[in-house]
Amino acid sequence: MKTPNKISITEVVLHPIRMRVIQEMAIRTSVTTAELGEALPDVPRTTLYRHVSTLVEHGIARVVSERRVRGSVERTLALDAAELGRHNTREGAAGNALAFLLNRYARFHAYFERSDADTGRDRLFLNGTVMMMDDGEFDRFLIRLRELLVEFSLGPGEGRRPRDISIISSPTDETGK
Repeated sequence: MKTPNKISITEVVLHPIRMRVIQEMAIRTSVTTAELGEALPDVPRTTLYRHVSTLVEHGIARVVSERRVRGSVERTLALDAAELGRHNTREGAAGNALAFLLNRYARFHAYFERSDADTGRDRLFLNGTVMMMDDGEFDRFLIRLRELLVEFSLGPGEGRRPRDISIISSPTDETGK
């Protein structure tokens, strides 16, 4: 494996296309590059392969097999959850949260810079809700939220387009009350 470029793991993971690749890999045991191309039809193949290579280079994805297909090599990939977990530390949490929020900000900024930005047409919304729940209720809420996200993780189809949904859970400033 070659030496990775000097970008942080947060930069690797938070790139919008790489996030989508990681999501596809997370719902499958393994996935070929061709299957990723089918799942992300709006991403040009060369762009997709470049981002997959970045994930492999940084250990987020690993190649589990390779086979020759019509003169090229098709790789089968799997997510390396252990490597992702290794970077999910308490020491890095604040930086990861800041990077995530800045990434969201940059995407909103880029959207509003577009001349064709139309929040109604694009169904853009922001919401912040404080909910009163004990840990058991919150766990049930998260299970149902996950079920809903899985139910609507649909593949490409007529009239479908990517929609970026970000969900953040954080403590309020009222600790323990």
